[in-house]
Amino acid sequence: MTTFCVTSETAKPFATKAAFAGDAEILVADDFLVDPNLAREDALGAEFIDWQGHDGQVYKRVCLKPVPGLQQAIERVYGAIEMFAQGYRLNFAGELPNQSIHSDLGWGTHAAVVYLCDGPGGTAFWRHGATNTDRIKVGDHELFESIGADWELEGAWQQIGVAELAFNRAVLYDNSLFHSRYPFEAFGSSAQDGRLVAVAFFTPEACQ
Repeated sequence: MTTFCVTSETAKPFATKAAFAGDAEILVADDFLVDPNLAREDALGAEFIDWQGHDGQVYKRVCLKPVPGLQQAIERVYGAIEMFAQGYRLNFAGELPNQSIHSDLGWGTHAAVVYLCDGPGGTAFWRHGATNTDRIKVGDHELFESIGADWELEGAWQQIGVAELAFNRAVLYDNSLFHSRYPFEAFGSSAQDGRLVAVAFFTPEACQ
């Protein structure tokens, strides 16, 4: 996977799959949702909970619900998909991820993040230094054990890509890839100025 950096100057408006910047496994585009303000207003009026995932972790401020226009926008890129989950995530200054660097195994084959706010940082992708790998596959217990406590140690990883945060920018990726929000800490103190994103986990029918 090639190293890349996507900023407001290098991202391209949404048109077709070919319009995306970045590696073929990490697709990035601006102007992704047809009506991002509708999605943001829907998120601001949503009920967020601290949600316990299948891994036993409790994730702060999650709202699982259909995001207006999100599945349609994803299917413009991949064709028909099987949607596993979609919704919103909201985080504030001082809050760190449950696991700083991670993959999204068990939630289909792909993930999407759409920024519904402006602010610092973005989404980063990583290669583990000791094992020289940028992803983990289902059932690879040996690799999981090899990484051990390194999930929280930024110095154990090489950052190989980052898509900077910008309103209505989408980041779509193979969810076996190691990634994180970056910086790890969020920002803001309310729904109006916090780190607000729409997320989706899915499998394109072409991958089934």
